[in-house]
Amino acid sequence: MAAEYRVELNGRWKLEDLYIFPHAFSQTYAFTYCFDSDLDPRDAERIEIALQTYPWGGGYSYVNIYKVLQTQVPVRDRPTIASIHYGSPGWLDILLNTDVAIQVAKSVGILLGTAVAAAESYKKIYKTLSEINSLRRKRELEKTEVTQAQLKSIVKTSELIAKYVGFGSLKELHDRTGSAEIRLRVLLAHYRRLKILLEFVQKHKATLPEKRKEDD
Repeated sequence: MAAEYRVELNGRWKLEDLYIFPHAFSQTYAFTYCFDSDLDPRDAERIEIALQTYPWGGGYSYVNIYKVLQTQVPVRDRPTIASIHYGSPGWLDILLNTDVAIQVAKSVGILLGTAVAAAESYKKIYKTLSEINSLRRKRELEKTEVTQAQLKSIVKTSELIAKYVGFGSLKELHDRTGSAEIRLRVLLAHYRRLKILLEFVQKHKATLPEKRKEDD
């Protein structure tokens, strides 16, 4: 059942922040709901079809997988604004599944402590994935197989990124994608969106509570 989750707002927000933060939060919430919770999406098969058929060579795939994930969150649990106040302090009250929201907050908290290592791993693997994409373009083949060395790096980085963002369903995600490479690409997309939320926390613009108010 949906309940209110309060994000505390602080500091000076730019106008575009009012889009950037809710957008990133909504995407990470949908990702967590569908891939890393005990809750059931509306149509798991629809998600798996998208994961396994998208080309994953550019932005189109990433934009559309999040659209799919957001539509597969049951209507009752989709985030909606209950109230918003900009002041000192301010707040953004969101109606959603609070267990998932708290899990997102914990992921941001974990990334706060692993940000440097995560950024370094991201930089290294991004270079590897860029090389794979470049080779495929040269050969004009979408399904060019990765080398054993590249595959080993992909698997290792998936484990590291999952650890850095507190993602606990790595095997399940692999089963749903059917590919170590796609699993990594999807995880990296999740990392990039969590990093946006992290930047709001680091700049003291937002606080994401890691427990319910009644647990205080």
